[in-house]
Amino acid sequence: MGFDEAMREAAKAADNAVARAMRKYRDGLTVDEDDLTGVLIGSLDAEFDKNIAGISWSSSILRHRKGSAAEEKRIGADMVLHVALTTPLVKYSKAVLIQAKRHQPGALMTQKEQDDLGEQCRKMLAVTPASFVFDYTTSNMRCGSASKISGSTNKDLYDACKWTSYRFFLEFFRSSVGDPRLTSAKVTDLPVPVVLKLSAQGDVVEE
Repeated sequence: MGFDEAMREAAKAADNAVARAMRKYRDGLTVDEDDLTGVLIGSLDAEFDKNIAGISWSSSILRHRKGSAAEEKRIGADMVLHVALTTPLVKYSKAVLIQAKRHQPGALMTQKEQDDLGEQCRKMLAVTPASFVFDYTTSNMRCGSASKISGSTNKDLYDACKWTSYRFFLEFFRSSVGDPRLTSAKVTDLPVPVVLKLSAQGDVVEE
C-alpha cells in the first residue's frame, strides 16, 4: 500500500469515528458541546487504538472550569489532537488546536457568538497557526481554519467551515497541516502564547 492510499484509509477511519459521534448528537444522546467533544475524542481514540497505516494517535480535552484550570479560556481551544507517523519514507510528529461549536447549516451566529469565536481563534493562533474550528451538526462535522474564521464576517459557521471531516483528517495525516513544535497532546507541552504589543508616542520630525 502506497503512502497516499494509506493516508486515505486513515482519514476514512477518522471520518467513521466522527460520524459515530455526530449520530449520537443527531439521536439526542449527547447535547452539550463539552459532552460531544468528549464523545468525539473517545470515538477517535477507539478507532486509532489499533495500528492504521503506521499512525500513532493521542488527544486531550482542555479544562474549561473557572480558576487556574481554565485552560480553554487561556488558550482558546477545546482540544489538542496529536498524530505521529513513522514509515520507511515518512516520519513526523505534530498537533493541532481545535475549538468546537454547534451550528446547523444556515443557522447564523449572533454577533456575540461571532465575537467570542473570533477571540477564541486569536488565542489559539497566538499558540500556533495550526488552529482549526470544528462545527458539529446533526448530519456531519465541518472544519475550518481559525485564521480564516477569525477574520470572517460570515455568521453561517457551517458555510465558513469549508472542509469535510474526511478532508481535514486527510490533510492532517498527509502532514499538510499541523505544527511540529507541538510534540504531544499534553497541554503542558504547548508553547506559551505569544503576546506582542507595540506602542509608540511622541512627535516625528522629518529631516
